[in-house]
Order: sequence, then structure tokens, then C-alpha cells
Amino acid sequence: MARLTRTGKIVLVVLLAWAGTQLDPGTAQVTVSGPADGVLPVPFAVFGPYSTRANDGYEGPNAMSPVVPSSYTAFFPPRTIGIQFISDSPRHLAGDGLSIALSSPHGPVTTGPMEYQSDGFAGVLTHSPLAPGRYRVLFRSPGFQTAQSAWNLTVRPLPARQQAAERACLVPARAPAYLATLNAERQTLGEAAVQWNASLAWAAAAHALYVQRNGYDAPSFHLESAKAPDFTGLNPWDRDMAFGWASPLDGEVGIEWTKAMPAAAVIQNLVDTVYHRLSLLSPNVLAVGAGQSTGATGAVVMDLGYGYRARLPLAITYPASGQAGVPTGWTDMESPDPVPGGFSREFGYPVTVDFPTVQQLEGVHAELSTAGKAVAIYIDSPGVGGMADNQLGIVPRRVLFPDTTYAVKVSAQALFNSQVKKPVALHWYFSTGATDQSVAVDPVKSGEVAVSVVHAGSGRPVAGDPVRIYQVGSDSRLSSVAEGITDAEGMARCSVKRPARRSLFEAVAGGGTSMQFWW
Repeated sequence: MARLTRTGKIVLVVLLAWAGTQLDPGTAQVTVSGPADGVLPVPFAVFGPYSTRANDGYEGPNAMSPVVPSSYTAFFPPRTIGIQFISDSPRHLAGDGLSIALSSPHGPVTTGPMEYQSDGFAGVLTHSPLAPGRYRVLFRSPGFQTAQSAWNLTVRPLPARQQAAERACLVPARAPAYLATLNAERQTLGEAAVQWNASLAWAAAAHALYVQRNGYDAPSFHLESAKAPDFTGLNPWDRDMAFGWASPLDGEVGIEWTKAMPAAAVIQNLVDTVYHRLSLLSPNVLAVGAGQSTGATGAVVMDLGYGYRARLPLAITYPASGQAGVPTGWTDMESPDPVPGGFSREFGYPVTVDFPTVQQLEGVHAELSTAGKAVAIYIDSPGVGGMADNQLGIVPRRVLFPDTTYAVKVSAQALFNSQVKKPVALHWYFSTGATDQSVAVDPVKSGEVAVSVVHAGSGRPVAGDPVRIYQVGSDSRLSSVAEGITDAEGMARCSVKRPARRSLFEAVAGGGTSMQFWW
């Protein structure tokens, strides 16, 4: 969550609304520039489906990790009811004799047969919308330690007044910009694009309304009180399922504000963090939705829906291998705080690592260096604070040098989802620009690319900054295709003719920081 105060400061808070291993989805082949020995030892290549010659990431046929819902209320009658599985394939699940049955005070409910989706979800379709009332869901998994699980589902439509108020907080007009900016970041890392989801958007809009009406501490940004007006669920996973997301495998991030900021800047401010970045750039995010409200306790809320992809890399690093134009500095406005006692102080731009098919990292060793000299760092260790067990964060203690190449080394013992335990080691390079300015792009329109420039961490927009967009040729040569100047919101809108074929571009700010993107 982030708060934009009258002084322009931003406070960030994140809640990963599910516990355990953070998951990550499929990737495409990525070619990166930089020193020849600066790429990851295992490239970001496709390893699937359900075959990880690089990382032992999938469970075997005799193991399963179901994410079982607790009892919940549904404001929109769900058509799909089931269970999300972690790191398992449809082929394995289909052979396990799983079943789901619904009953109500009126008797059994007719459903279709079990269906198994590629993201690890298994469930049934109801033949007709469920009428208001309380239903009992029974999940059976014969032959496994927990042979059955049950939960209640109560279908209860929202009052028309509340639904209308929530509808006003939906952001369908901004969805393309949110998606374009987020997917530009993800696809540059070789990750699959995420989709906009109406259920997640409704849940996010409902919570944005709740925060607006009740404040940021009622009882907290991400939690709601059943006694407060416009209550729709205690926590994010309750709210997401209430509006139709099929499983509790989800998360939520947000920003407090008094008036709205451009969608590209929202994504940018969240990526320029430690914990928020790991949530948004997890390769196993399948879908997102957002809602927003304004006023003294206004907010933007983004809900994230996760699944388990068939194609996964060994690791996702940010900045990525070979990435150039990285901001030199970063102001710590995030909570949970990646640097204890560091709130509002400036540090070097943070580095994060996510091992998508690892269950637990142990014995982590991390180094940051330049020209062979070690750089002092803070380490956010796996499983500590808000960090998942398969992730880590690295925050340089001081602002990085401008126009300088840095090397990162990470090693650890990894327990994979397949229960194989073996060492992992990463070694890669990135280079900085000349300032702490962060660059993000919104390439949603066919004839325009919007570029956002802010100070990393604080989120303060950089006005009057010259921006140039280059097209990257097959020989890595840059051809200037557009230029512009940022406005008071830090946005420059550049006219660019969309190429006939998907091509690589680079947006460069006046301070030499940049972002590459496919378009």
C-alpha cells in the first residue's frame, strides 16, 4: 500500500495474501546484452510443460499441495468451484480420483465433471447459477493423507446501493494502461503477460470504497472489519472469492492517495520497491484487477490472482541480467520496511531474486560489487519479515555510482517443490544511469507510447525532463524514433508508429536511466 501525502511522500505497504512458496509462471526465450560472462548460468528459457530439466520444480504423481478455501460468502453466484494446486500437472491430478460435490438445504446440486486446468486448478462447473442460500462443498482426494475437506459457501447478493458505489470505483477505462505497463515490465523479463480479471477488479474496487469510507486503519489498509460500512471480506482472499475469483491463491498491493496518479506511475511506484515488486513480477501471476477511490483516504487497490504455470525459469532477477539505465538511488518508503529504521532515507536501487519452483532457500550468500570491490548491502533473507521462503532482497547501503556496471552473486541451498535439495548459484551484471530517476512505459495505443519518469522510491514525478524513444535493431544499434518532455505528472506522450512486427524499444530519460520494452 502506498500513501501520497501533501508533501509528496509515498508510504508503501504490501500484503502477500497467501502463505508458503511464492510461485512463478512461464517465460519465453530472452536475449540480454552485457558482459559475456554476465548472464545467468541457466538462461531464461522454456522448460516445460511439466518438465524442468533445470530446476526440479514439479511435484511427482504421488504428492499434491491443495490450497483449500475456507468458508466464504459469494456476492456473485460462482459458476466454477474447486481447488488450486501448487506445482502439479493436470495429468497427475486427473489420475488421482478427485471429486467435488455441492449440497444445500434443498438437496444435491448438479454439476459437470471434474475439469483440470493448465494452471493447476481443478474444479466443477455448476449447471445453473446458484440461488441465494448456504451450500456445503465437499472435496475428496482418496488415497492421500487428507482424504476430504469441506467448506461452506453462502450466496448473498450485495445491496443495490453498495454495488452501485463499488461500480463507481472500478477502473475499466484505466485497465489497458495498467496492463500495458505491467506487461511491458514482465515481458522484458521473459515472463508471460497477465490478463485483466473482472472478479479481481470488483474485489479491488470494493476495498477501495471501504478504505475511502472507513480510513486506512480500520483495522489496516488490507483488512476490513465486519462492523464497518461497505464490508465485503476480512482479508484479500475472502474478498476476491466473494466476487468470483476461484481460489484463495492471491495477493493485494495498493497505494494511498488523495487524488489519482497516472496508471503507468502506479505500476512504476510498486515495481520500484522490494516486496511489491516480487508480487507483481511473480511469473505465476495469471490475472490482475484494480479499483480506485479519491479523497482524504482515497486509494488504488490491485488484486493479483495466482496459478501454477507449466513453464518456469530457475530464477527471476530484477534488475535483470544485462539491464542498463538502472536508477542509482532509491528512497525507502515501503512497509514492511526492507531496511529496518531506514524509512524515508535514500539507499541504492534494490535488487530482488525469486526462485519460482523452490520451496525453501537456506544458507543464502549474496554479494554486490563493482570493479572487483564489494558494495555494502542489507539483505532481506528468505522467510524473514514479509519475504517468502524462496525470495530475497538486496538493498545497497549507499546510492550507487552513476554509469557504472555492478555484479551480483547469489548462492544458496534450495529445496525444490519436487523435494530435491541441491545448490543454486546466480551471477549477473547490470549498469546504472546517471540519476535516481525511474522510467516506465505505457505502450497501449497504436500510435503513442506514454513514458513516466519519477524519482525511484519517493514516487515524485520529474517534470520538464527530456525523453527519447529508440528502436533497437537486430544488430543492437539504436534508432531514434520519438522524443518528448514530461509534464507536471512526470508523463511524456510520444508519437511512435507501431511496427508491423514485434520489436524491441528503449525509452531513455534525461538522466540516462532507461527501460527497454517490446511492442
